[in-house]
Amino acid sequence: MPEVKCPTLQNILAGTDCMEDFGGLGSIVYVFVKSDLKAPLTRNDNEWSTPEFQEGKGLYKFECKEDSQGIVGSSQGYRGGFKQQLDFVLEAVNKDSSKVARALNNLDCGYIVKDGEVSQIVYHPDRKFVYEADGISADTGKAPEDDRQVNLSGTLKNVFYPNMFVKEPEEGWDSMLASAVQASEPGE
Repeated sequence: MPEVKCPTLQNILAGTDCMEDFGGLGSIVYVFVKSDLKAPLTRNDNEWSTPEFQEGKGLYKFECKEDSQGIVGSSQGYRGGFKQQLDFVLEAVNKDSSKVARALNNLDCGYIVKDGEVSQIVYHPDRKFVYEADGISADTGKAPEDDRQVNLSGTLKNVFYPNMFVKEPEEGWDSMLASAVQASEPGE
């Protein structure tokens, strides 16, 4: 059983922190199927290890609507841990986005989103990220000026921190795309 570390308080002072703290996350969301991992990620405080995938498997890249991605971490009460909510928007309602919505609704996935110079992750090896009723909604719009988009909002409950981070590979997340791995396999 891993060692249980109690949280440590530390100062958070405006004079020692960069003043910019921009809202929102990057417009790219990377998704992976947890069963495609070679082994579950390991955690050191609030940072997970870099994912390693089984042969031929990897990340899936979603280019999302600008300024529409966010993670909200909220307390579940005294010693109850946290709940993380991830929201993102796909700017298409078509055959592909419909298939992806169904896959995300049913598969056990993890999510990685760039947050400036670091990456946040919504993942737990033993708990499932869930889209509750109406957590995925595809909207074609009604008028020509309306947006056609798929809105996704799901939660991961019972985690230790309101925000979790993941160690990024030196080559960047695109180097771990399933499509890049499959394209480099011999005989293809």
